[in-house]
Amino acid sequence: MKRTRWIGWWAACVMLWGADLRAEVFIVRQGQPQAEIITAAEPARMTRLAADELQTYVEKISGARLPIVTEPSANATRIYVGVSHFTEELGLAVSDLQHGAFRMDSGSNWLALLGPDGDYQPIEPWGKSRSGGAIAKLNQEFDAVSGDVFYNPFDTHYRHYYPEQDVWSFDEAGTLNAVHEFLRGLGVRWYAPGEMGEVVPHTASIELPQVNRVVRPDFPVRNFRYGYMQHGVGNIGIWNLRLGFNPGNEILGHIMPCHGMKWVLMRPEMREAHPEFYALYNGERHDLHPCLSSEGLFEKHVAYVRLLFDHYDEPMVNIDLADGAGITCQCESCQAQLTSGRERIGRMSDLTFDYLNRVAQEVYKSHPDRMVGALAYSSYRLPPEKIDQLSPNLAITFSRRRSEIYADAETLEEYRDIRRGWLEKLPSGQLFIWSNYRDAVPANRGVPVVYPRIIAEDLRDLKGDSLGDMLEVYQHQEFSNQRPNDHGHDYDAFAINHLNLYVTSRLWWDADLDLEALLDEYYDLYYGPASAAMQEFFEYSEVNWRGMGRNVETISGALERIEAAVAVVDTDSIYGERVARVAQYLETLYPLRDQLSRDQRDDIPSVRVLPDNRLAGKELDGRLDDPDYWRPVRTIFFGDAEGNRVPKELNTYAYVRKAKNALYFGVYCRDPDMQNRSPGPGDNGEADLLKGDYIEILFETTTHSYYRLRLSPSGILEDADMGDGVEQLDWVSGAEHAVHIGEDYWSVELRVPIAGNDVRDEEPLY
Repeated sequence: MKRTRWIGWWAACVMLWGADLRAEVFIVRQGQPQAEIITAAEPARMTRLAADELQTYVEKISGARLPIVTEPSANATRIYVGVSHFTEELGLAVSDLQHGAFRMDSGSNWLALLGPDGDYQPIEPWGKSRSGGAIAKLNQEFDAVSGDVFYNPFDTHYRHYYPEQDVWSFDEAGTLNAVHEFLRGLGVRWYAPGEMGEVVPHTASIELPQVNRVVRPDFPVRNFRYGYMQHGVGNIGIWNLRLGFNPGNEILGHIMPCHGMKWVLMRPEMREAHPEFYALYNGERHDLHPCLSSEGLFEKHVAYVRLLFDHYDEPMVNIDLADGAGITCQCESCQAQLTSGRERIGRMSDLTFDYLNRVAQEVYKSHPDRMVGALAYSSYRLPPEKIDQLSPNLAITFSRRRSEIYADAETLEEYRDIRRGWLEKLPSGQLFIWSNYRDAVPANRGVPVVYPRIIAEDLRDLKGDSLGDMLEVYQHQEFSNQRPNDHGHDYDAFAINHLNLYVTSRLWWDADLDLEALLDEYYDLYYGPASAAMQEFFEYSEVNWRGMGRNVETISGALERIEAAVAVVDTDSIYGERVARVAQYLETLYPLRDQLSRDQRDDIPSVRVLPDNRLAGKELDGRLDDPDYWRPVRTIFFGDAEGNRVPKELNTYAYVRKAKNALYFGVYCRDPDMQNRSPGPGDNGEADLLKGDYIEILFETTTHSYYRLRLSPSGILEDADMGDGVEQLDWVSGAEHAVHIGEDYWSVELRVPIAGNDVRDEEPLY
């Protein structure tokens, strides 16, 4: 039965905004403006935007356009937007409000909507584009400031400016939040980006409300971080602001709040001058990954952090490792600090945080009023065992996937224990959450991943412990205006995921909000006649999305429900467009269901990967003739490109095993003409793989298509990320390998590190 709890909530809103009927004071009366919007003579950027938003939506609601003035008329109702001498005369202070908080007050003929508004001013040098030689020029300017060869972390700073609104995402937005709250009280909703995503009621009259409220968010940091751009532009940018987001620059600073060490290591000049700063891996120094035993690196890192404090006046600088740092330096000192028994998510915790904590302590000596931040992530997600209390200036961002930690009670309690462990070691108490909402990706093939109740449970659980969220959100290339759609269909990443983001944004402000009322209102206002059918679809998807991409029955259940919604709505109406948006997103489930329903082809080699942890202790030598490690069971024999069996004299086969957190491949390549095998390194020091023999392994995951490894008989390994069909050779697999050359064959052992579903697609953005 359709719930009706939202009606009571809406009635409360009507009571909140209902004016004193005896006073008969109106903002709009019978379609005629009765009020003026009053700002300071020189308002801040966000104040100006707030006034424009109020004017725009009052007109959409009533047809009346309120004038924006700096001096009120004698008889008009007054709406004070932002701080001005008028609000100061009324004694309306905002000095005690932070992180986007605001106040709403009214009198007999006036309404005040205000909060702290401040114009962000970037400090030179900062990145104004990435075209041509802009980055090289920016780094040269930064060198003049630093006296060193650090990479300037402000390289993409221009992305934080919204040209359509003429504001920076870093501008304080207290007044804008107050205006949007007022508009929500009138019934306006912004469920998704763009006009299709908004709900605007229509009425000829708007009465002056009687209100006295101060609103503070439960979470200071409220940040969506989109793929292909830092925060979003156009419809995405203004949607963020309407949802009341806050990137948290007043706490975290103005640069990327993760992987901060990479800026010290990125420049080729630094690598050439100090190769000892970089991780030793298979006898070579590795780009971007550090040797945490290097005292020279420690000194450079401290100098870099102090530079950002002194020159850019940053309140916090992130200092943790570059992404993918599960590749551990193999030098003797680093290896000695690894922690046994914590293989999956804690092996590097003591090594990593011994270094990061020393950086924090050194910086604290000169800048005790500033903070440094680090991720708890990947193989250093667990708190260190050998440090009882971290430096008082260290903040931790705990990285975990919100939807996945609620997969079962055991996983949930594990992650709660990790969070408690960090808080016990964290004198600053500054804990943030980095989570991943990148479920609406083409690789998920239209699966309706929606989890509002998980979001609510998690945010209520985090309230009081966490200072807020940094959420990765997938945004398809088509919507970034940077690259064309590569997937052959109009992929709308917000068709489903908008509900997750909307629910999150409301609970950031009030974690105890009545979620069921919020959802009931969403179904009724957004889908109209299809409300009940769409509610059934979303609630079915919420329960069944896990594993749906591999299950014919649950796919059918989702498709039947969306088809029922399509059948009850006028396709030419706004409600029909919204239902169609979801239905189009699900279209790829039809061929997937057909594929899963068919018998699998029998001409493709298929083998179950056997677990064999003995391989984890094997020293790779490329030989497959030791029965203690490679037993000839479940062997994969290869054919030619047409599917025919290869002649015995060219026989090629492979073994695949899983040991702990790695896949092991053993590949035997018969070759009677070994003298003409693949050439070795060329004049440029790289192998020309495609001119001789090599093996190629392609990895396609449930969320990414695909990765490629190539290995030649001379032992040259090439890694590539082939996502979206674009070859990216700077991706590093972390694979280890060895090649053995026989008289008429060559064989390979390859160890490829893997991670479980709990870390799938969890890498924070560069």
